[in-house]
Amino acid sequence: DVIDWGASNHLLKVEVDYGSGFVDMGTTAFMSVPYALYSAAGSNTSTCGLSIGDTAQGGIIFYLDPSGCHGLVCALTDQSSGIRWYAGSYGNTQAKGDGIYAGKTNTSIIIASQVAIGDDGSTYAARMCNELQITVGGVTYGDWYLPSKFELNEMYLNLHQLGLGGFANNYYWSSTEFDFNFAWFQYFSNGFQYYDGNYYYFSVRAVRAF
Repeated sequence: DVIDWGASNHLLKVEVDYGSGFVDMGTTAFMSVPYALYSAAGSNTSTCGLSIGDTAQGGIIFYLDPSGCHGLVCALTDQSSGIRWYAGSYGNTQAKGDGIYAGKTNTSIIIASQVAIGDDGSTYAARMCNELQITVGGVTYGDWYLPSKFELNEMYLNLHQLGLGGFANNYYWSSTEFDFNFAWFQYFSNGFQYYDGNYYYFSVRAVRAF
């Protein structure tokens, strides 16, 4: 049966059978906090109706927050099958962020830092994502960025592992820097993450938050 969590109080009674009948171990009331979390998550999820793998918000959903209404999408196709991470000059950008939504800040830091460090004018991973515009159904989405190492792995686990997203079995850049001439990447053939020279030409898939 479906429990109406919003109706009155709910109690949990525990009994243990040691072989000679049940022994009453006591009764405990459920706390209100789990109610609120369950109610909020259930209500928002059903209202929004979004799922991992859905095509929405200019791309394909690969992460949803606990509300079920907000998360991350990646572009439907790769933006490049081979582009460098740096802008032509070595130097610490300090784009060290990782985790959900960290890639957006990393992307801004990389672009600003590369201008100061040295930019030869040719495009690179963060700039390519930052300048991307995708129009779907008359709506133009222009707030794309290069995913953090964690976000990149979410794409691998939640899409590529399930045969979704049209990823190649290539190396993909993250926006997470390791040091002045290395950055983190992920090999989508086996999920392996490591850091390598930011002058190498790897694939890129842009993401955006909604």
